[in-house]
Amino acid sequence: MVLNTEKAKDSHFKYIALLLLIAILGFWQISFLKYSVTHDMINCWIPWRYYISQCFQNHIFPFWNPYQQLGYPIHADLQGPTWYLESLLLSMTTGQTNYTIHFLFVFYVFMAGMGMYFLSLCFHTKKNIAFLTAVCYMLGGFFAAHVQHFYAIIGAAWLPFILLNYYKMHTEKSYLRALYASVFMFFNLTGGNHTFSIILVYLFVLIFGYFVFAALKEKNKKDILHYLKINFLFVGATLLLASVVLVAYYQTAPYVSRLGGMIYKDAAVCPLSPQSLLSIILPFSTVNSVDFFNTDPSMCNIYTGVIMFVFVIMAFVSKKIVFEKLLFAFAIICLLASFGDYTPVHKLLFSYVPFMNLFRFPSYFSLFSVMIFLLLAGKQLAVIVENPVISRKKIIIVIGAVSLLIISFVILAFIKNHNQHFFFFKKYDTVFDFLKASSLKQNIVLQGFIQLLFLGIFVFALIGPLKKYRLRITGILIILDLFVALQLNIAYVGFSPASPKELHEYILSLPQNFPIPSDNSIIENTEELGQKHGLYRNTSVFHKRISADVFNSYAFKNYALLRDSMPQLYAAFLKNKLIYFSDRIYPASEINKIDFAILTNKTIVLSNGDYKTIAGQIKINSNDTLIESIIITSYNPNEISIKATASKPQLLTLLQSYYNGWEVLIDKRHVPMVVSNYLTMSVLFPKGEHEVMFRYKNPLIIKAGILSYTSFLIILIILSFVWIKKQKNYWAPALIWFILVSAVLYYFLW
Repeated sequence: MVLNTEKAKDSHFKYIALLLLIAILGFWQISFLKYSVTHDMINCWIPWRYYISQCFQNHIFPFWNPYQQLGYPIHADLQGPTWYLESLLLSMTTGQTNYTIHFLFVFYVFMAGMGMYFLSLCFHTKKNIAFLTAVCYMLGGFFAAHVQHFYAIIGAAWLPFILLNYYKMHTEKSYLRALYASVFMFFNLTGGNHTFSIILVYLFVLIFGYFVFAALKEKNKKDILHYLKINFLFVGATLLLASVVLVAYYQTAPYVSRLGGMIYKDAAVCPLSPQSLLSIILPFSTVNSVDFFNTDPSMCNIYTGVIMFVFVIMAFVSKKIVFEKLLFAFAIICLLASFGDYTPVHKLLFSYVPFMNLFRFPSYFSLFSVMIFLLLAGKQLAVIVENPVISRKKIIIVIGAVSLLIISFVILAFIKNHNQHFFFFKKYDTVFDFLKASSLKQNIVLQGFIQLLFLGIFVFALIGPLKKYRLRITGILIILDLFVALQLNIAYVGFSPASPKELHEYILSLPQNFPIPSDNSIIENTEELGQKHGLYRNTSVFHKRISADVFNSYAFKNYALLRDSMPQLYAAFLKNKLIYFSDRIYPASEINKIDFAILTNKTIVLSNGDYKTIAGQIKINSNDTLIESIIITSYNPNEISIKATASKPQLLTLLQSYYNGWEVLIDKRHVPMVVSNYLTMSVLFPKGEHEVMFRYKNPLIIKAGILSYTSFLIILIILSFVWIKKQKNYWAPALIWFILVSAVLYYFLW
C-alpha cells in the first residue's frame, strides 16, 4: 500500500489564505518593517541582490562584481543569485533593496507553508491537519533561527514542492509531475541552498528505489519501465534547466578550492549539537546560550511545537507502511548526520558518499528530519481524529511523559539558578534588552512554564467538557504555541534595532550607477567607511568602492593564499590605485628570497614562464625615471577603458582578480594577459601613449543561460496548456505569463 494521494474535493483557498496571514503575523517585525534583518541577510543577501539589480537597472549584465575581494564573478557565485528567476524579474523591474528582502522573506515562509500543506496531503486527506502541519513547518525552529540565511530559507521553501511532485510523478506515473519537479529543482539550484539539492538526490534514490522494488516484487515490468522513463524525463529536464549552473560550476571550480572538496574540519563546523535536542521542547533555551550548545545560534533550533511533538512521538511508536519506514530511516540518518563530529555518521557520509564533502554546516541535515517527522506526525494526528477514543489514552500517556521531562528540566534549572532574580519579571525598554538579560537556566524556567500551560490546556481539551471541540482547540494551541516560541526566539538571530526605513533612504542616497572609481589606493577603501544603519560587511557594494574586503564563503583560493600565507605581498600591492605601472618584477621561484622588509607597492610576482617572457621585453627592476600617466576614460563593472602614457615599456596591472573571460585590448588589438601576484591581471604596456581596455566576456555562460531559460519557457508552455486543458482555468497560467512578459517589456522598452 502506498500513501494516500486522493484529491480533495473542496477548495484549498481558505487554508492557503490563512497560511499567508500567519506568515505575515508570525514574522510581523519583518513584514511591517519594524526592525531590520541582520547578520548574513544584511551582510550578504542584500548587498548581492542590490548589486545585481543595479547592474540590470543600468542595462549591464552582472557578470562581475568589482567591489569585493578585488573582484569576483558574481554570476558564478550561485548564492548571488544572478540566474534565479525571481531575482531576475525584480532586478529588471523594481530593483532590489532592503525592503525587497523583508517582503521576500515573508513570501518564502508562506511558500514553505503552502508546499508543506500539499505535501502533507500525500499522507492523508484532511486539509485541516495538513494546514497545522504546514504551520509547524513555517513557524518552527528552522525558519526562526535561519532568518539570516536567505538561500537556506529559499531552499526550505521549494523543498516540499520538489518532494511533492517527485513523489507524485511515481504514484500517478505522470510525465507532467516530472516537469513540475524539474522546474522547482531549477528554482532551488539557482536561488536556494545547494546543500539541500545534494541531500535531495539521495532521497530521490530512496523514493525511486522503493517504487522499482515494489514493481519488481509484483513482477510488473511495465511499471518499472514507466518509472525509468519519467525519471529520465525529470533528470533530463533538470539538466537542461540547470545548464547555466553546470557551466558556472565548471568554469569556477579551478579558482575556488572548496568546489574540489573540503577538509573535514571545515565541513564539520556548525553542527546540530546533541545539546540542541533541548530545543525540541524548550526552544527559548537556545537564546543567549552559545557556550552550552557549542554551535552557532542559528544551527541549534529544530522546534516544531510542543503539541505536535506529542504526535511526533506517537508516530515514532506507531505502525508504519514500508514507505514510511524508509522515510523514517532516512530522517534518523539525517538527524545523526546533523550532529557533525559528535557521531561518526557525518564523517562516514563525508568520506564515502559522493558530493557530501562539498558543503559545510551539518545542521542542515536536520531540515530533512524535521520535514519527515512532521509529515508522519501529521498523519498520526489525522488517524487520531478518526479514532479519538482509541487513541486518547496513548496521547495522555505521551503528554504525561513530555510534561515530566519538562518539569525535570525546570526543577534542575531552578536548582542551578542559585536563587538569582528572574530577568523576565523586570520591565525592559526593548526586546533586545530583554534577551540580553536572559540566561540558559532562566530561559528554561520561563519556557517550561509556558509549555506546561499549553500541554495542560491540551489535556483539558481531550478529556474536559469541551472535548467535542478538541480538534479546533488543538489547532489553536498549536498555532499559539509556535507563535509564542517564535516571538521569544526570533529577535536573537533574526533582526536588529536598526531602522529599515533609514537604511532604505541611505541606500537610495548612494550612487545608483557605476561612477569611475575614486583616485586613491585600494587599501583605503575599508568596510568601516560604509558601516551605517545596520550595514557592517560588504558595504563597498553600496558605495561603489573597489575593495579587497569580503564576507563570502565564495572566495578565490589564490585570494585566500595571499591573505593567509603572503600577507606582506598582499598588503603591499593594495597600496596602489586600481591601475598602476611597475617594473619591479620577480619570478615565483624567487618568492622566498624576496626581502619582505623592503617590499614596495610596485612589487609584482609572475609565474616563471611569464617572467621569462616579460623580462625579455622590458628592463626589470630599473632605477630609471619613469614618466607615466593613467586616466580612466570609461568604466562599468565588466569593462574599463583607460588612456595611459609611459616613457618606457612597463607592466600595467589592474587590481582585479584574473578569471576566465577577461581579455585586454591595447589600441583595439587583443594582447596577451598574465596573472600577477597570484591573483590580479597585468599586461605588457609598450612605450608611448595608448588606449587600453580590460573587458569581461563569457559567451559560454550566456549560451548556457539561454539554454536554461529557453528550456524553462518550453516547459512552462507545456504546463500552461495542460493546466488549461485539465483545470478549465486560464487565470493561473495567464497571471504567470503576464508577469514574465510584462517584466521583459518593461525592462527593454522603459
